[in-house]
Amino acid sequence: MDQSLDTIFQKQLDTMQRIELFLDIYKCKPIVADDLRELKEEVCSAGEKLQSTKLYLESDRKDVCSQFIEIMQKMRRNELLMLHLLEVGAQNENATVRSAQSSISKETPLKELQNEANPSKMYLQDYTKSPFASRSKARNIHFYDFDVAITEEEFETIPRYLKGRMQLSELKQFLEKEVVKCFEEKYTLMYKHRKALVNQHDLNEWKVYNSMQANFPDQKFITQDDLSRKTGKALDKKSYSKLQMLRHLYILQEVRSEGTIYFLWIYSK
Repeated sequence: MDQSLDTIFQKQLDTMQRIELFLDIYKCKPIVADDLRELKEEVCSAGEKLQSTKLYLESDRKDVCSQFIEIMQKMRRNELLMLHLLEVGAQNENATVRSAQSSISKETPLKELQNEANPSKMYLQDYTKSPFASRSKARNIHFYDFDVAITEEEFETIPRYLKGRMQLSELKQFLEKEVVKCFEEKYTLMYKHRKALVNQHDLNEWKVYNSMQANFPDQKFITQDDLSRKTGKALDKKSYSKLQMLRHLYILQEVRSEGTIYFLWIYSK
C-alpha cells in the first residue's frame, strides 16, 4: 500500500515538473520563436544543399571512372596495335630472309606449332586472318589479349570483407581456368568463318555471340550464362564474390542490360 502511494506521489511530482517546464518555455516563446523559425529554415536549406552536393559528387565520380576506363582501353588498344605491327614486321623480315635462301617458298599467315599438344598463342586480330578461323576442326588456342597477372600487392588492396579467407592462388585459378578460358572459347568460336561451322549447336551460339557483340562493338565480354555453361552449374555465392574481386582489380566490369549480366574485359597492363 505504501509503495502504491509513493508511486502516485512520484507521478504527480513528475507531472508538476513537466507543467512547470512547459510554462517556463511558453513564457520564452515570443523571444525565441523567430530565432527557432530561422534555425529551422536554415537546417532545411543546409539539408537540401548537402543532398545536392552528394548527388553532384556521385555523378562526378561516375564520369571520372568512365573517362579513366575509356582512356585505359584506348591505351591498351594502341599498345596491342604497336605490338602487332612489330610482330608483323619481324615476320615479314624473316620471310624475306627465307626467300633469299631458298628458291621454293611456302607462305603461311601464321606459323603453326608442330607439337599439336602445345596450343598456339596469338592475338585475336591475327586469329581472324589465320587458317584456324576457316577450319571446322576445333583447336585449343590461347590469346595474348586475355593475358593478366595479379600481384600480391594488388591482391592485398581487395577489402577484407570481400576477400575473406581466400588466397591469391585460388583467385588466380578461377581467373585462368574459368573466366579467361570462357573468353577464349567464346571468341575462338565467334571469330570463326561462317562456312567453317558444321555443327548446328556451334552455329546457333555463333549467331547469338555476334548479335550480342553489337551492344559492345569495341569491347570483349562474356555473360553470366556463358560462365554457367562453362562450369556446368549456376554461379554460386563464392564464384560471384570472386567476380567482384576481379571488378575491384579493374580486370572485369559488370554491366546489366535488358535482364542480362555482362562481364566486360577492361584489364590493361
